[in-house]
Amino acid sequence: MSACKRCRERGKDWNGDDPVCFLDGGFGRNWNCATLNAVRDICYEGQNPMPHGVDYQYCDNMKYATIRIEEVEDGEIGMALWVAWYKNRGATDAMWILNSDEPPRIPTEDELEAIICHYAWSKQDEKDKARHRCQFEGEPGDTSQQDLDANNEH
Repeated sequence: MSACKRCRERGKDWNGDDPVCFLDGGFGRNWNCATLNAVRDICYEGQNPMPHGVDYQYCDNMKYATIRIEEVEDGEIGMALWVAWYKNRGATDAMWILNSDEPPRIPTEDELEAIICHYAWSKQDEKDKARHRCQFEGEPGDTSQQDLDANNEH
């Protein structure tokens, strides 16, 4: 059974079903994966205003978001991350990296981490940066283990 770094660190801190990480269950069969929850936090519909670069749509309990990622890792990852989920029940139905010169593809854990930290950093919100364990100083998305450990000591 595989689990992303965020799922391993968080563990299970609730009563009820065990989490199913996207690395183990894939899309459509994941539940309460900590990494996917952090991506969905970027485009949570309760934010006002929505972060720059996020287009959120709602239709018959289905939620869709396109997150611009051209500025993440100097555009090395792609143009956008497309996300789809049903209500707020913990499962993410699909995530695709979209690019102009290649077919859509499933993101890696490292790519999702870079996207999460880029958006936490761009908000300039210290609580959000700490919650997502992103670096407080330097470049967005830079999350070396040494930096993470130093931030957790403060």
